This record gives sequence, C-alpha cells and structure tokens, in this order.
Amino acid sequence: MRYAILWKGAVNMDYLTLSLLSMVLIGFNTFAVKLVSQHLHPAIVLVTKFGIGFVGLLVYLHYVKVPFVFNKYVVYGCLIGLWWSGIMVLYYTAIARGPLSVVIPIFNLNLIIPAVLGFIFLNEAITVSRSSG
Repeated sequence: MRYAILWKGAVNMDYLTLSLLSMVLIGFNTFAVKLVSQHLHPAIVLVTKFGIGFVGLLVYLHYVKVPFVFNKYVVYGCLIGLWWSGIMVLYYTAIARGPLSVVIPIFNLNLIIPAVLGFIFLNEAITVSRSSG
C-alpha cells in the first residue's frame, strides 16, 4: 500500500517537483554507486542496478496501466536504450576509477547539449526563469 501511494504521488507531481526530487535522488544514487564500485566491477554494478531497475519499471508500468504498443518509436527507444547502456559503461567505469568531485561535474556538463539542441531544433525559448530552473 505504501508503494502505491508513492507511485500515485509521483504521477501527480508537477515537472519542477519531479525534476528537483530526481536530482536529489540521483545525487545520492551516484554516491552509492561510488561506494559499491570500490568493491565490485563497474559492469556488475551497472547490470544489477539496471536489472533490478527494470523490474521496478515493469511494476510501475502495470500500476499506471500503460498500454503496450509496438511501432517505429519503440524501435527508436530500444536504440536509445542501447546507446544509453554504452554511455553508462563509460560513466560507471569513470566513477570507479576517478574521484567523484571530478567525474560528476564533467559528466553533468552533458545537460548543456539537450538544452542547446532544444533551443535550436525545437524552438524552445530560453528565458531567465527557465535557465535557472
């Protein structure tokens, strides 16, 4: 029952709250990855984290009753998933080998890329309030 409340709450949150919550949670998650990767190969950490995460996503999809579809966009999503897995291998290896204080700021510069691409290709306006979150 507790988990159902969590899922329902997440579904009803606005995008800013979701962004802030995910930012905090991923920060602690990345720190946990660093701690665990000192004792396990980064690939094992990656497989276990995303393997269990996949199960959690299946539960979530069932809870919110997302209908299954198969079209070209699902194929694109699969290709993006393969791309992401390669990125995560690089990222988790960097976390295991280097100090968090260096790896994380460099990695998080990636946020500039979709912001600029959204401005150029999706005609999203850049405003002071959007730039500051």
